[in-house]
Amino acid sequence: MPPTQLTPFVVRSILDREYWTALAAAPGNAEPIARLRRQADEAPAAPAMPQASDYLAAKRFNDRNRTDQLWQVGRGKMASLVVRRCLDGINPDDPDDRLLDYLWAYLTHPTWTVSAHLPKNDLPASGTPTLDLASCEMAGNFAEIREALKPWMDQQSGTLADSIIEEIDRRVLTPFGRGDFIGWADREARYLNNWLGVCAGSILTACDSLAAQGHPRPEARARAIAGLAKFFDQCFTASGECDEGMGYWNYGVGLACHGLARLSRAELEQSIDMDRFRQIADYPRRVHLFGRTFYSGNDAPFTAGAPAYLVPWLAEAADNDFLRWWATHFGEFSWRNVPLALRSLGAPAMGGGVPDPTHPPVRYLEDQQVAIFKHDRLLSALAGGNNGERHNHNDLGHFLVACDEEWVIPELGNMKYTTDFFGPKRYTYVVASSRGHNCPIINGQAQRVGAEARGNIVQWIADDARPALELDLSAAYPPEANLSQWRRRLERTDDGKGYLLTDHFITDGGNVPITHVIWTLCRPQPAGDHTWKLGPLTLSVLGGAGKTEVIEVDPKSILMRDFTDRTLYRMEFHRASDSAGTLELRTQWTV
Repeated sequence: MPPTQLTPFVVRSILDREYWTALAAAPGNAEPIARLRRQADEAPAAPAMPQASDYLAAKRFNDRNRTDQLWQVGRGKMASLVVRRCLDGINPDDPDDRLLDYLWAYLTHPTWTVSAHLPKNDLPASGTPTLDLASCEMAGNFAEIREALKPWMDQQSGTLADSIIEEIDRRVLTPFGRGDFIGWADREARYLNNWLGVCAGSILTACDSLAAQGHPRPEARARAIAGLAKFFDQCFTASGECDEGMGYWNYGVGLACHGLARLSRAELEQSIDMDRFRQIADYPRRVHLFGRTFYSGNDAPFTAGAPAYLVPWLAEAADNDFLRWWATHFGEFSWRNVPLALRSLGAPAMGGGVPDPTHPPVRYLEDQQVAIFKHDRLLSALAGGNNGERHNHNDLGHFLVACDEEWVIPELGNMKYTTDFFGPKRYTYVVASSRGHNCPIINGQAQRVGAEARGNIVQWIADDARPALELDLSAAYPPEANLSQWRRRLERTDDGKGYLLTDHFITDGGNVPITHVIWTLCRPQPAGDHTWKLGPLTLSVLGGAGKTEVIEVDPKSILMRDFTDRTLYRMEFHRASDSAGTLELRTQWTV
């Protein structure tokens, strides 16, 4: 059972020198604080705030990066300046004008919202707040900055501290507290995602911080807590899976817990369904593959560190030993904003005593229809699900292979977001399309989008020695594919030394072209008839007749975030159904 006590997170004033001195000397903090100080030293004299043309670049040039940098990178510089001031204390001989200028620039900027989230990607409209990820994070950010630095602020200005409260209220808490309709909080469950955890958690952070300073906002606080309960209840699958992927699990759960960490255990248990909370907290264990690598579909990357601002607290709140292990071995500090920095530095050190996780050789994620098999040096996975998942990629039936804890046949991960990625052009980008996955192209057609494109389980054998997953994926393709049936089966080979992937196609009419696609990080080397070496793997593809192409792909050319220092290879096996409309392909890999 979880412990009866869970110490709520408290922001300490800059005047609490005993706390800040102890924090600087705490085990494990020396290197992060050194990095923080370097970042503070390297911060420009004044922040580079985006201009009108930077906001308009989103619709003019499909470039949202100019304002995303303000949100994702620029605020980290301000966080490093804030925490350095807290560590060093008030110095009457150094007013720290650089910090003052950063605070003033961000506080008075026309919007806390990034261009991609503004209506029609236009300039921010005066007097019309937009409550997006960035603005809600900023509300929590400024509230805790004021909580820590108010004595220093008051030495610099008689108006700054009050202006912070005014801006937090005007831009976020007042419209949220009075119940304005907000999409990330009020839409149907199928449209809800990590935004609800991030935004409601940031708002709760702001409310409890202001309450600690004598300025409670009960209406906004109550709505934020209700939103967090809804987040855990509705933004994950029935069995607690995060179909958005581990990166978004970290983000949504992480910032949700920013706010929740300020509650007592009693209020946490009154506000959140704790059985559900523990189920979702356990998701990383269920999808952990090796090292920092997790199974992740859709937009999220497949590597994830343990956020030092989240995992130690969550491990205690959910009594989860995998989270304790993850924090011990792969803890990561973050300075992206002040709440992250304060929680990262203040997190308890997760010492030894937690054994390395031992995962069973066969695992299954029932809601995402994902089978993960691990035997000896090989790890293989096959995924079904549906093409209407959160942050969806059209990737029914894609498979992955790693050897000796290194990807050979990978998931390409996410791309660098463009303005139009979250719109009708999403699936024109390779990484979101089935063309960017280990999925076939049938009669020239990629997979279609929508929950109707879903897999059905034909057979699942949860046998450690001879596991198998077979999926019927016929619904994945549009009518133009002339496809009646596609079944894909992953199983161990008879000799137990590798895996066999069997594809069975039935088409409407004969001679329908089918291209079997395999992406790999290893240059394919011919090794005999129908056989190639992919690094440590021997790969064979049997069935049908036709040519095989190997195409080099620069990850940067398709805007990938991962593997940008590698060369990708796309193997295309061009085949066709026979005159009766059938084709069977057998793909096998061994070490």
